[in-house]
Amino acid sequence: MRFAFTTLISALLALASFASAERKLLSQSLAQCQENSSFSANLFDVLFTPDDGKLRFNITGVSTVEGNITIDAKVYAYGFLAYENSLDPCETDLLGLCPMQEAPIDLRSNFDVPKEALKEVPGAL
Repeated sequence: MRFAFTTLISALLALASFASAERKLLSQSLAQCQENSSFSANLFDVLFTPDDGKLRFNITGVSTVEGNITIDAKVYAYGFLAYENSLDPCETDLLGLCPMQEAPIDLRSNFDVPKEALKEVPGAL
């Protein structure tokens, strides 16, 4: 079974903290990319720091999906697809999703976004 979600990180430089020396892109909205999604989020915080290439996420929600899944993650910046990756929770540190249970979900993790994925994103490099 495929479980897909898309993070929308668009026009986020306006949300960047200019008081800090660290550049940040932040999204707090989840765009469901499939009809009748079996996942809903009540907390969705995704932070990207281009200086170290880390995409950090903190997501809590509820799933009505059971079984082995893959997660198709897509990162958009300014409306452009900057990065996409298919993740198998059983092969990552998302072991709480292996296998997926019909239950509340609490995801906190991060992954590296390759520098070459950011070449088309204005101001990211």
